[in-house]
Amino acid sequence: MATKKITGQSKLAQTAESKTDTNERLDLVTPRKKPSLKAYRLYDDDIARLKEITATMNKESHRYISETAAIRALIVLGTSTTGEKLLKALRETI
Repeated sequence: MATKKITGQSKLAQTAESKTDTNERLDLVTPRKKPSLKAYRLYDDDIARLKEITATMNKESHRYISETAAIRALIVLGTSTTGEKLLKALRETI
C-alpha cells in the first residue's frame, strides 16, 4: 500500500488562521441601554393604586407583568397626554 504525504493545511486550520488575522466586527445585535437605578418614595395610597393597576394588567395579559413594567407603561401614557391632564391628576392626589 502506497502512502501519500499530506502537504498543506486543512480547511479548518485555514479558517482559524484567517479569523485571527482579521478583526471583523459584526453588528448583528445592537447593545441595550443599561438601566439606571432611581428610588422614589410613594405613599401607601400610591402603592395600593400601583398594585391595583398591575393586577388589572396581569388579568389582561398572558404573562406576568411586574410593577416596574407597569410604571414604564404609565410613563409612556404620561408622555402622550397633555400637561393639563397631568396637573389635574396631581391635584386630585394631593
